[in-house]
Amino acid sequence: MIKIGEHIKTVPVAQVLYFISMQKVTYLIAADGKRYIVDFALDKVEEMLDPKLFYRINRKMIIHDQAIEDIVSFSNSRLKLFLSHCDNQDSIVARERVSDFKEWLDR
Repeated sequence: MIKIGEHIKTVPVAQVLYFISMQKVTYLIAADGKRYIVDFALDKVEEMLDPKLFYRINRKMIIHDQAIEDIVSFSNSRLKLFLSHCDNQDSIVARERVSDFKEWLDR
């Protein structure tokens, strides 16, 4: 559930592409490309999510497996992800998470 002004809206999990933290604000990005502010820090959001569906690729992003459009090898054994409705350069899987990320994708 997210808050928009004085209104509370429900976003179905299937519609969530990813969460991103920018300038100390956590955003939910929905399948329609809309961005919503979430009242929780990314660490708290991570605790609330199903790890079968969502994976924290780095300190700034948690992604849904359905958000991934392409994966490219990147420098220093990292992976760069191209996500739906994402023009952010922070969609890089941290080096220490690459192995776990590949296992998560392969499940």
